[in-house]
Amino acid sequence: MGLHTVLYPWLVIGVLNESPSRLGLAQLAVLLPNLLFILPGGVISDRRHRGSWLSRLYLLYAFPIAILAGAAASGELTFSLLLMFGMAYGTVSAFVQPARESLLGYAPQNSMHQAVAKAVMVQFLAQGVGFILAGQIDEIGLTTLLCVQISMFVLSSLLIKRSHPEQEVDAELLATLERQQDETEANTKAVNNKQTLRDLRASFALFLTDKRLLHLLLLVSATGFLGFGVYLVGMPLLASQSYMGGAGLYATFQVIFTLGIVSANFLVSRRKDTFKRPGRLMIISFLGRGALVCVIATAPNFWLLLPAIYIWGAFSGMSMTLGRTILHNQVPHSHRSRAASVYQLCLFGGAPIGAWACGFAIEHVGLTQTFTAIAVMTMVVSIVAALGSPLWHLKTVKSD
Repeated sequence: MGLHTVLYPWLVIGVLNESPSRLGLAQLAVLLPNLLFILPGGVISDRRHRGSWLSRLYLLYAFPIAILAGAAASGELTFSLLLMFGMAYGTVSAFVQPARESLLGYAPQNSMHQAVAKAVMVQFLAQGVGFILAGQIDEIGLTTLLCVQISMFVLSSLLIKRSHPEQEVDAELLATLERQQDETEANTKAVNNKQTLRDLRASFALFLTDKRLLHLLLLVSATGFLGFGVYLVGMPLLASQSYMGGAGLYATFQVIFTLGIVSANFLVSRRKDTFKRPGRLMIISFLGRGALVCVIATAPNFWLLLPAIYIWGAFSGMSMTLGRTILHNQVPHSHRSRAASVYQLCLFGGAPIGAWACGFAIEHVGLTQTFTAIAVMTMVVSIVAALGSPLWHLKTVKSD
């Protein structure tokens, strides 16, 4: 994932030399499949053995990456091919995210914040390694990096299957189950379709009936629209336009941002007690991110820019953990994949439009003005949430 985060946008602006609006369009292609497939992905995940399902999904990542590697090796890399790759990669991710997220539901409620923090910390430490490797694209080579990425997804597939094995069933019982399945399959297709629709409606009902969860979705939607535009489109353009750097500088920004995420989640993982006011902390972290984007908008010297990116990452890491902790503590285990899919839909639902709008605005208005506008809107949303959202007053109830 770390390799993808750096390589994909840099292929657009650093290799193909496309415009900011084209970069926004490319990020739109990756994020748009979430709108279409993440809700069905959550329902499907709840009905399947998660280990086997995730294992197959991780293998699917290898196919679009292999096509991209072949095009890069033959010198036939085009913007249209990158768009198709982005859509394929994003489609697989739409099914992976709710299934992977639901595995956190096995952690006890009182230590949920620690489980989420450890998962985020390990995830972003590994992504940091990917950022560093991607930053060496001129020395290592694009094709080699893509082959490394394929190898890591195959390895992930094998490891997830080993760590979540299906229960063994004797041959006679298995044959009986298969016969029963064949006999009933034709009769259950219509029922399953109706059940899927009911499950999707139930997914939304979980949030519509609980104002705290509903406001959580509104806040993460604002994060997707405002924050992802800056992160996915603004940051690579900041490296290339404001500081005249290459893939190495953009990778450095990503590594520092990731160190902030890891640091915040390391502190959370060391915290014994859960947060008493997780919603309040989440809103404050959102306000802090807006202020930091305002600082970054001025393109300051590195001695101020790099600490600002680090703290921005720390606030983002804290917000990730707090939002997912609230979600898992408020939703029953049997519905966590579909609830996670709604959560991810809202987080990434605004991201495609935000990424495209950010690229369009930077091309026509300027990077500084776009960053400043996004920062102001972020701070306004935070103040409104602090004044009127039930998240501000949400308390964590300890379980026995």
